[in-house]
Amino acid sequence: MKQTMLMLVKFLAVWLVLAVMFGIFGLVFQPVWLYAAIVTVVTYLVGDLAILRMYGNVVAAAADVFLSALTLWAVMALLNPARAQVPTIALGQALAIGFVIGVVELFYHMFVESQLHFHHHRDEPAH
Repeated sequence: MKQTMLMLVKFLAVWLVLAVMFGIFGLVFQPVWLYAAIVTVVTYLVGDLAILRMYGNVVAAAADVFLSALTLWAVMALLNPARAQVPTIALGQALAIGFVIGVVELFYHMFVESQLHFHHHRDEPAH
């Protein structure tokens, strides 16, 4: 149940960032919910459950910047072929969006850690 709630919170945050940033970049008529869902799943599985657990908030947020940007850029390129009437995204725009998502992730990760009670491997005493 906690995993579902955490993913829903993350999806809403990513959706909001994408909706605002797509508006700023003039990327109208995009299926924001679809891109938000894909970015959410990728960054949750890799960034939140693996990297956050092992290396902590700052490293996971930095990883999420690049995971978000590359996932968004690749998915938009694949779903929007050159002949489509819907504009795709430039890599620089994807990185800007990834950066905003990364900032949001810093706060989101604190919430995740409090809910899942992560103990980072780097914090464990040496045996």
